[in-house]
Amino acid sequence: MNADNGKRLMLTVAYDGSDFSGWQVQPDKRTIQGSLEDALSRLYVNQIVRIHASGRTDAGVHALAQTATFDPPDRPNIPLDNLKRALNHILPTTILVREIKKVPSSFHARFSAVGKIYTYNINRGENLPLIARWAWHKPDAPAATAICDSAAPLIGTHDFKSFATRGKDVDNTTRTIYGINVKEEGNLLKISFHGSGFLYRMVRSIVGVLVPVSGNHIGPAEVRRILDAKDRSVAPECAPPNGLSLTKVIYD
Repeated sequence: MNADNGKRLMLTVAYDGSDFSGWQVQPDKRTIQGSLEDALSRLYVNQIVRIHASGRTDAGVHALAQTATFDPPDRPNIPLDNLKRALNHILPTTILVREIKKVPSSFHARFSAVGKIYTYNINRGENLPLIARWAWHKPDAPAATAICDSAAPLIGTHDFKSFATRGKDVDNTTRTIYGINVKEEGNLLKISFHGSGFLYRMVRSIVGVLVPVSGNHIGPAEVRRILDAKDRSVAPECAPPNGLSLTKVIYD
């Protein structure tokens, strides 16, 4: 279908990524994109439907408001309320379509985005089954104030090559982080990152520095040294994927 016919739609999707091999379609793997495209194909009488997301979440990473655009076939013409209801009936309970709306044909879920917010959850209490799937169990995690102090050098526009696990595949590793906020809610630490965009595993790499997987908490001077090195080998390993969620995609 021609993208200029004005029928482009945008999905807002929430999912628990625990049992999926990430967003992107992969051969013989269960993915979020694959599940959504299969469901759409069923509803559009086995026609191929391709969706384009704001970005690719990794295996085990979750989302509260991932966005994706697609151009529906001309027939059948499915009203948006019916389409949302039917999709949620077909999809597994670990994927929920929260909203479907019409957007201009020039709109693209990825290229029209001006920012994103990711949240990383850390559980410092008991490793309760109800939260184990979406929070990193780290009883020795530092206090919120200590994390905020260490994160200060990361605010602003920088070359984040030290935090990019695929730096060789990316021409430009410069990104802007507008803010890093840390909240304590009981035993939970919630670290939110608001940025122009993020490199592959960048947020998990940063959390692995601010809340080291092993070893002692480091201060802002060491964080600055790692940032300035522009060398992935100087940074600790990534924090595990289950604590990370895509919270919001921001558009003008």
